[in-house]
Amino acid sequence: MMVRGIDVPGTKELTANKDKVSFKYTETARGGRVDIVTKDAATLGAVHTFMRYQITDHKTGDPLTVSARK
Repeated sequence: MMVRGIDVPGTKELTANKDKVSFKYTETARGGRVDIVTKDAATLGAVHTFMRYQITDHKTGDPLTVSARK
């Protein structure tokens, strides 16, 4: 939860709502994918906040916008 002395955005909410989140691993042609699934709108917002932080902090170059998976 703490990185470099800061609370990572979204982790408090995800911890508090861990019973509302599930993870699904799927093999793909390029390796694999982990889907983070929730039906709770506030928890989904926390997932998005956490992922945006990770993308920015690790400089992955992934988009910061949310789009539907096809």
